[in-house]
Amino acid sequence: MEDYGFLTKRQMEVLGFRAQGYSQGEIAKLLGTSRENITIIDKRAREKVKKARTTIKIFESLEPVEITIPTSINLFSAPQFIFHAADRHEIRVRYNSTTVIGILRRKAGNCIVGNSVVEPIKIKILRSGHIVV
Repeated sequence: MEDYGFLTKRQMEVLGFRAQGYSQGEIAKLLGTSRENITIIDKRAREKVKKARTTIKIFESLEPVEITIPTSINLFSAPQFIFHAADRHEIRVRYNSTTVIGILRRKAGNCIVGNSVVEPIKIKILRSGHIVV
């Protein structure tokens, strides 16, 4: 049995015909049903697609952004590296540069010698703006 996600086979057929430029009346003739029935099927299918897109958007907004601070970076450049990654995902980090450096020294001190990152540091930027090292 084929999987159409949240759509029925008929809804997939109607959306497929609509994507090819067929009118609802033409689709009704092709499928042997009324235009009114096709209108209802089309409307419900589009509502399901809209809800699915909204659900995906919400789900993606819950996932943390994962980055790795490479060994080539000076510790004092690390906050900007984190802030740029957060900006690309429209997240506002709740900490300033000084606080981020302190967090990195406390949580990943074994990856830092002096002001140099000597081992890659994995970081998660949560949607709330917090960072997890």
